[in-house]
Amino acid sequence: MKKILFILIFISTALFANSKIDYRTAKIYKDDISSKMAFSMQQEGALLIDVRTKPEFNHLRSKGSINIPIFYAKNGQRVFNRNFLNEIYQVSNKNINRKIILICRSGSRTKLASNLLAEQGFSNVYNVTQGFQYDWIKEKLPTEK
Repeated sequence: MKKILFILIFISTALFANSKIDYRTAKIYKDDISSKMAFSMQQEGALLIDVRTKPEFNHLRSKGSINIPIFYAKNGQRVFNRNFLNEIYQVSNKNINRKIILICRSGSRTKLASNLLAEQGFSNVYNVTQGFQYDWIKEKLPTEK
């Protein structure tokens, strides 16, 4: 519990203090993958979790993906979803070894999400490198509204 609280405080501080932390260079999580690889893994049973906001997800998304936003909008600001880790834990059926693929618009939010999951012991976390907008759509993989 202390670990989660520390992570939440760290994220809040980094986001709201105009910190120059570059999450694109952090790499604790399992692996970066292409959208084609993500689609193939999804077909084999991996969870594809879209960490974008609800409005982004509802506009257009990867077919069969599950929306668990890492941030939500509040008064025009991005606010960390305090239930993020618990929601991931629930949809993975409390199995921290389940293959989880994270996707966002461009791949930056998934870097943060991947690191949070790795810190909590999730061992098979994959990040769609260029995200939904710049890879999934470009590759013409299945989408839905």
